[in-house]
Amino acid sequence: MLGPPDTVVELGETEVSEEIFMDYLSSLGESTYRGDRYRLFEHNCNTFTNEVAQFLTGRSIPTYITDLPSEVLSTPFGQILRPILDSIHIAPPGGNVINGGRNI
Repeated sequence: MLGPPDTVVELGETEVSEEIFMDYLSSLGESTYRGDRYRLFEHNCNTFTNEVAQFLTGRSIPTYITDLPSEVLSTPFGQILRPILDSIHIAPPGGNVINGGRNI
Protein backbone atom coordinates (compact mmCIF):
# COMPACT_ATOMS: atom_id res chain seq x y z
CA MET A 1 0.00 0.00 0.00
CA LEU A 2 2.84 2.43 0.85
CA GLY A 3 5.27 0.90 -1.61
CA PRO A 4 8.40 -1.09 -0.98
CA PRO A 5 10.43 -0.44 2.18
CA ASP A 6 13.31 2.02 2.00
CA THR A 7 15.58 -0.32 3.93
CA VAL A 8 15.54 -3.96 4.99
CA VAL A 9 17.48 -4.83 8.15
CA GLU A 10 18.55 -8.46 8.47
CA LEU A 11 18.25 -9.62 12.08
CA GLY A 12 19.12 -13.25 11.62
CA GLU A 13 17.31 -16.54 11.47
CA THR A 14 14.98 -18.32 13.86
CA GLU A 15 14.46 -21.82 15.15
CA VAL A 16 10.93 -20.96 16.32
CA SER A 17 8.31 -23.11 14.62
CA GLU A 18 5.32 -21.54 12.87
CA GLU A 19 2.98 -23.10 15.45
CA ILE A 20 4.87 -21.60 18.40
CA PHE A 21 5.11 -18.27 16.60
CA MET A 22 1.36 -18.16 15.91
CA ASP A 23 0.61 -19.02 19.56
CA TYR A 24 2.98 -16.26 20.62
CA LEU A 25 1.28 -13.74 18.31
CA SER A 26 -2.15 -14.75 19.62
CA SER A 27 -1.05 -14.25 23.20
CA LEU A 28 0.38 -10.81 22.38
CA GLY A 29 -2.86 -9.83 20.63
CA GLU A 30 -4.90 -10.82 23.68
CA SER A 31 -2.68 -9.06 26.21
CA THR A 32 0.25 -6.75 25.56
CA TYR A 33 -0.79 -5.55 22.09
CA ARG A 34 -4.56 -5.26 22.27
CA GLY A 35 -5.91 -2.33 20.29
CA ASP A 36 -6.78 -0.36 23.43
CA ARG A 37 -3.15 -0.42 24.55
CA TYR A 38 -1.80 1.27 21.42
CA ARG A 39 0.03 4.53 22.10
CA LEU A 40 1.54 6.35 19.14
CA PHE A 41 4.71 7.37 20.96
CA GLU A 42 5.23 4.65 23.59
CA HIS A 43 3.54 1.40 22.54
CA ASN A 44 3.30 1.19 18.77
CA CYS A 45 4.17 -0.91 15.73
CA ASN A 46 7.88 -0.43 16.39
CA THR A 47 7.62 -1.72 19.96
CA PHE A 48 5.66 -4.69 18.64
CA THR A 49 8.22 -5.37 15.93
CA ASN A 50 11.08 -5.10 18.40
CA GLU A 51 9.46 -7.56 20.80
CA VAL A 52 8.72 -10.05 18.02
CA ALA A 53 12.25 -9.72 16.60
CA GLN A 54 13.70 -10.47 20.03
CA PHE A 55 11.43 -13.49 20.39
CA LEU A 56 12.39 -14.85 16.97
CA THR A 57 16.08 -14.01 16.77
CA GLY A 58 17.22 -12.70 20.14
CA ARG A 59 18.14 -9.41 18.45
CA SER A 60 16.50 -6.00 18.67
CA ILE A 61 15.58 -3.76 15.77
CA PRO A 62 17.92 -0.78 15.35
CA THR A 63 17.68 2.01 17.89
CA TYR A 64 17.30 4.60 15.13
CA ILE A 65 13.83 3.07 14.68
CA THR A 66 12.85 2.54 18.31
CA ASP A 67 14.17 5.96 19.37
CA LEU A 68 12.31 7.88 16.67
CA PRO A 69 9.25 8.77 18.80
CA SER A 70 11.38 10.21 21.61
CA GLU A 71 13.43 12.15 19.06
CA VAL A 72 10.25 13.69 17.65
CA LEU A 73 8.92 14.48 21.13
CA SER A 74 12.18 16.19 22.10
CA THR A 75 11.63 18.87 19.46
CA PRO A 76 9.52 21.99 20.02
CA PHE A 77 7.13 20.81 17.30
CA GLY A 78 6.85 17.41 18.99
CA GLN A 79 5.95 19.08 22.28
CA ILE A 80 3.19 21.06 20.56
CA LEU A 81 1.94 18.02 18.67
CA ARG A 82 1.90 15.56 21.60
CA PRO A 83 -1.26 16.77 23.41
CA ILE A 84 -3.15 16.84 20.13
CA LEU A 85 -2.11 13.33 19.17
CA ASP A 86 -2.68 12.01 22.70
CA SER A 87 -6.29 13.22 22.53
CA ILE A 88 -6.98 11.20 19.37
CA HIS A 89 -8.02 7.56 19.73
CA ILE A 90 -6.05 5.55 17.22
CA ALA A 91 -7.08 2.09 16.09
CA PRO A 92 -4.27 0.28 14.29
CA PRO A 93 -5.30 -1.98 11.41
CA GLY A 94 -6.49 -5.33 12.69
CA GLY A 95 -7.01 -4.02 16.21
CA ASN A 96 -10.16 -3.16 18.07
CA VAL A 97 -11.59 0.27 17.41
CA ILE A 98 -11.40 2.12 20.70
CA ASN A 99 -13.19 5.33 21.58
CA GLY A 100 -13.19 6.63 25.13
CA GLY A 101 -12.23 3.21 26.46
CA ARG A 102 -15.26 1.50 24.89
CA ASN A 103 -15.06 -1.03 22.08
CA ILE A 104 -17.34 0.04 19.27
